[in-house]
Amino acid sequence: PGEVEVAPLRTAIGDLIAAGCVDVAVNLAGLTRLDARGLGELVVAMKTLRRHGGRLALVAPAPRVAKMLAVTGLDAVFERCETEAQLAAGAIVPSAACSTRDAHLDMAAYA
Repeated sequence: PGEVEVAPLRTAIGDLIAAGCVDVAVNLAGLTRLDARGLGELVVAMKTLRRHGGRLALVAPAPRVAKMLAVTGLDAVFERCETEAQLAAGAIVPSAACSTRDAHLDMAAYA
């Protein structure tokens, strides 16, 4: 528990893109740790979304996950919201083709 299984994440990103959702927020609040493989998958997801004209925001990373992002320098690469409230206030606006709910992935579902 607390770790991400990466294959479902790739599938979810692909499904969102196919549905026209290219601005995606990923809730990291449920993760207790993130290893190099998980970081790599988030980078792949971000690059994939950018290729389709979109972007990826990370929401509410736990302190340990935030530290891993900082140590690797990825905290400067990803858009980030500290809370769900910031996301709801428009920190990332979903693509016109999808709802905010559709464009929001909860990483706890993949743990």
